[in-house]
Amino acid sequence: MNKSRSIWWQIFWFFILWFVFCIVSYAIVVLPFYPEAIQLSREKYDDLFKIVINVSILIGTLSSMWYVKQKVEKTSFGNFYRLNLKSFLGGSILGIILILLCAFFMVLSSLVSFTYLSVNNVLVLILIFIVVAISEEVIFRGYLLNKLSERLSVQWAVIISSLMFSMMHIGNSHFGLIGFTNIFLSGMLLAMVALKDQNLWVSIGLHFTWNLTQAILGFAVSGHNEVGLLKLNHLTSLGYLSGGALGVEGSLLLTPIIFVAMLLVKRMS
Repeated sequence: MNKSRSIWWQIFWFFILWFVFCIVSYAIVVLPFYPEAIQLSREKYDDLFKIVINVSILIGTLSSMWYVKQKVEKTSFGNFYRLNLKSFLGGSILGIILILLCAFFMVLSSLVSFTYLSVNNVLVLILIFIVVAISEEVIFRGYLLNKLSERLSVQWAVIISSLMFSMMHIGNSHFGLIGFTNIFLSGMLLAMVALKDQNLWVSIGLHFTWNLTQAILGFAVSGHNEVGLLKLNHLTSLGYLSGGALGVEGSLLLTPIIFVAMLLVKRMS
């Protein structure tokens, strides 16, 4: 078996193991508290359930990653995975700026408006989205990007891992071509900042506030509705500009913003 084929088999088995570990974690962490959740339906559960289920996915993700690195590949995690608060803060600031910039242009174009709603759910949003960010970054920029980089050029590793990242969202509500494109581009941006900084925590920070800022402003996050600090009011039926039911990622206004961010990161590399 040639080396490139071996890489694809390793990736395939990693995702199989990840799925198995997540099922086991779900059975241990979620089902004892929500036995009816064996039906895998999330719609009728409360915010605590959302936190618990995402924690179970995080446990499954970290466990599968540890098993593959330590028991299968017999390699260490290295500095790329080491906690770096400076990198995390830098990524977090970038995520806030990008989403606020897109929201600013939407308000300026009379596409949306905001009214204050409640601060009650902000802590829940923080907990959910930090867990989601760590889980998805460990999988796509931690394992997949680095594994692909072992046999492919960095450019192809970034493109393929970002395509797979976007494809993961295909089952989300109201997902379409604009959403696919923007999530693919955001995946490329996440990969670029992680490679530039040589640390996963910068992309975790960016991913975290990218989602959190959308939710706080009242946008849906990749098609998932959350109660934020503000209430979003759509002033137009042009969903391809306002993002519609998908959220900011469904807006064409976001596309050039991501492109500019990618160019700036590339220039700074």
